[in-house]
Amino acid sequence: MKPIANPRTFPRSLIGVALILVSLLSALPIGQDAALAQSTDPPAVVNVELILDLSGSMARDIGGGETRMIAAKRVLNDVIDALPETEGVNVGFRIYGHEGDNTNAGRAESCESTELVVPIAGVDKPALRAQVDAAEPIGWTPLAISLEEAAGDFPTDPDESNNIVLVTDGEETCGGDPCEAAGAIRAGETRVRSHVIGFALTDEQSELVGCIAEEGDGLNLRAANALELSDALFSVLQEIEVVLQTGELEIEEIGGLFPAATVSFLNTGDQDPRPPVVLDETNRAELEVGTYAVTWTNPSGATSRIDVLIEPGQTTWVRGSLIRFPQGAGESYVVSDLAGVTIWNGPFEFGDVVWVLPSIYSIRLDERVGDPILISAQVQTLPGSVTALEVWTAP
Repeated sequence: MKPIANPRTFPRSLIGVALILVSLLSALPIGQDAALAQSTDPPAVVNVELILDLSGSMARDIGGGETRMIAAKRVLNDVIDALPETEGVNVGFRIYGHEGDNTNAGRAESCESTELVVPIAGVDKPALRAQVDAAEPIGWTPLAISLEEAAGDFPTDPDESNNIVLVTDGEETCGGDPCEAAGAIRAGETRVRSHVIGFALTDEQSELVGCIAEEGDGLNLRAANALELSDALFSVLQEIEVVLQTGELEIEEIGGLFPAATVSFLNTGDQDPRPPVVLDETNRAELEVGTYAVTWTNPSGATSRIDVLIEPGQTTWVRGSLIRFPQGAGESYVVSDLAGVTIWNGPFEFGDVVWVLPSIYSIRLDERVGDPILISAQVQTLPGSVTALEVWTAP
């Protein structure tokens, strides 16, 4: 984006500054139906078993007023909503650590607790939602026995793709070897792949569970919060070709102006890399679900960045504003955002405008030449608007 410039200049004396909101556009998010796609040659049947951790540590706070369990249940319900109810897709649900409690007295019972609560037969969304809603954090973490029991939940047809998607917020605490178990069921009759999503794990815990995915020939992903958990779950569903989903990114265009942005995928695990997308001739792109960094170069040469989550079938809108500058007298100004990023550094010419994120911006005189029109000011911009900085002068 290039600001429009007019070379006329004239001296004047400052007696006042006005901010004028030129226009305010509607700011409603855009929703679309979920776009579900299959690869060119998907397996005839894909079987998936979601395994959820019901250990006591899932009651810990993850930020934003949510526990790990509440966040996981919310994300899983979003995943269930997006599952295609088509022939050849079967999704089951298993839990563990749901009996006994997380004390030493309750450990023996809890370490034997793992249960298939929704069988791998079609996509029974009401049953899946009911079991997710009923999940509560209770006991210990019997990963190995859960994987061993899960192997028997799958059919033995060699033409079918069998996959475990394990969500855990901790390592094995019941004395088993989940890595050995994952390798055994991968080599066994059902040929099950084990994908692991470590939820709010420490680096040490992540190393301890990472070998489950390594031995189980699956993805090993990490999620620090609900948004990353959603990203990770949909990444696995894409990998196993249950859903190949995309969403839209749109950068708000105002008066024909938007920044030339680069959109870069932020890898949260061992997903395949994705090439960056450059938006210069268009302000819209279709992207695979995930988290992305959107960056652009301001007229000052400094870079601005905002991170966005692309969700299946939805449009993520980066809202914008324009600041319209007054005619200067040759002096130089610095315009910066609240983080100190310099948006503009130079003289104001008649008609100069700059695209910015809605926020508060500081304007200060940097290099005085003659009689400056302005010493300093603050500008608050609103989504979808043009904020004009105007001055009035003495005769």
